[in-house]
Amino acid sequence: MGDWNLFFATSAGSAATLVGLLFVATQLHLGVFKDPASRWGALAQVTLTILAVNFGLSLFLIMPGFTLAARGDVVLVVVLFAVYRGIRIWWPVVRLGQQGRRHRLAQSFWLLVLPFLAYADLVLGAIGLLQGTLASLATVGGAFLFLFAIAMRNAWRLVVSVDQE
Repeated sequence: MGDWNLFFATSAGSAATLVGLLFVATQLHLGVFKDPASRWGALAQVTLTILAVNFGLSLFLIMPGFTLAARGDVVLVVVLFAVYRGIRIWWPVVRLGQQGRRHRLAQSFWLLVLPFLAYADLVLGAIGLLQGTLASLATVGGAFLFLFAIAMRNAWRLVVSVDQE
C-alpha cells in the first residue's frame, strides 16, 4: 500500500478542489439548478457523486489497518451507492422527451454511461482486492483517473456552458 498512499492522498486533495469548482459553478448559475429535472442540475449532482466517490474512497484507501479484502468490500458498497444515485439522477432528465432522442442520448452518455464504465472498472479492482491482489490498486487508480476526467469535463461545462443556453 505504501506506494499508493501518495496517489490516493493526491486524489483526495484533487477531488476536494474540484468540489470547490463545482460549488462556484452552481453559485454562478443558481437559478438554473432549481428545477429538479434540469439537465444542468443533474450534471452537477452526478459530478458531485463522482467526486464524493473519489474523495471518500481515496481517504479510506490510505487509512492503515484494513486488509485488502476489507478495502474491496468498501469499494463495492460505495460503487453500489453511486450506481443507485446515478440512476436516480438520470431518470427524471431522460424522461423529458421535449428535446428529442439526440438530447436524451447525450445526457445518458454523460450522466450514466461513462460514470458506469468507470464504476465497472472500480468493481473489477474491488474484486481483485477481495482476492488479495495488491496489483488491483492499479485498476482502482485507473478508475479514479477516469472518474476525474469525467468530473473535470462536467465541472468545466457547468462553469462555461450554462450561460450559453
